[in-house]
Amino acid sequence: MPRGASVIRYQGKRGAVWRIKYRDAAGRQVQETLGPEPPWTEHKAQRELGKRLAAVDQGFRKPDHVTFADFADRFVHDYLPGRKLKPSTIENYRYMLDGHLLPFFGHHDLTELEAQPELIDAYVAVKARSGLSAKTIQNQLLLLNVMLRRANVWRLIRANPVSSIDRPSLQQPEMSVLTETEIARLANAYDELIAEASGAERGWWSLAKAIVLTALGTAMRRGELIGLRWSAVNLLEAKIEVRETFVRGRFATPKSRASRRVVELGPRTLAVLEEQWQRTSYRSDDDLVFGHPTKGTPLETGTLAKRYLKPALARAGIEKPFRPFHDLRHTSLTHAAAAGNPQIYVQARAGHSQGSITERYMHAAQVLFPGAAERSEIRMFGSPEANTRETEGRSDHELS
Repeated sequence: MPRGASVIRYQGKRGAVWRIKYRDAAGRQVQETLGPEPPWTEHKAQRELGKRLAAVDQGFRKPDHVTFADFADRFVHDYLPGRKLKPSTIENYRYMLDGHLLPFFGHHDLTELEAQPELIDAYVAVKARSGLSAKTIQNQLLLLNVMLRRANVWRLIRANPVSSIDRPSLQQPEMSVLTETEIARLANAYDELIAEASGAERGWWSLAKAIVLTALGTAMRRGELIGLRWSAVNLLEAKIEVRETFVRGRFATPKSRASRRVVELGPRTLAVLEEQWQRTSYRSDDDLVFGHPTKGTPLETGTLAKRYLKPALARAGIEKPFRPFHDLRHTSLTHAAAAGNPQIYVQARAGHSQGSITERYMHAAQVLFPGAAERSEIRMFGSPEANTRETEGRSDHELS
């Protein structure tokens, strides 16, 4: 064993702990506390020391004392700009850092996080008790994982402690899907609200109906609808090219390569867009399809949902929980699956990068549309009544 390298059993007030001592590639003395006895033993400590000495042979140097806050500043200014990330992604990272990760981990050294992964478990517990969803906590852990993986590459830590943390289990929320009857009631509710409105309000109700029906007919995301320009709509060929989205107050490219897609328009959705073309005063290629009726500017979706989407749901007697834009998309994709379309078609229409995401809609279609199996058999084998008539016809012919 190299000179200066040793395994130490230290007996403290709270019990025995095992430590290792060695010199790094620069000759600096390093002492690490591995943990209490048990589970640590002399044999396990010797094996851990062997790993450290092997790392020293490869040039390992004792990391400098760098706080998470200092490293986060370097990460934001020296790493993120070269990743070509969307501005909305950078904003999300900064929000998670400033609002959550830095207040909890900022004063800790990176080596402290590496040596005490229980700090990350404690973070998860604190955030769960504060009411954050498992999905939100997972997103924060994903960012922390990216950061500490980069810290490992920069040789600030030897290993990424997030890799050994159990993530909060995710439970997919139940999708709220409108039935055929509810869709018809919603369309009728908009017709009534349009007829009752006057002046500028009538334009707003007409615009809201057009957005809702287009969302149902295309399964486009909220930002894709709000950012849709006439240059991306081909009324002659009945298709939309999804190539832009409006997120966090700015226009951007869609979230992934799969999201950049061409959506085929059915005849009813095509008619809705043709009516919108006739109705709007903004028809140039760069104008928004669903812009502000008098300004042509992007819509504020929260206000739109509160004033013109939720009241229509109430008028239609739809009382179940329903998120105006998310569940319109869910409804569209579930009906696309229930209609018998193959999964690859539903996936392409949705702009999903992974088929596993689309499987939710294939499963929901089976659950929410129990008559689909019977309709499939009728398509393949004909209706029982028709088969009975055909059999009776043959019998009459044989008798004659």
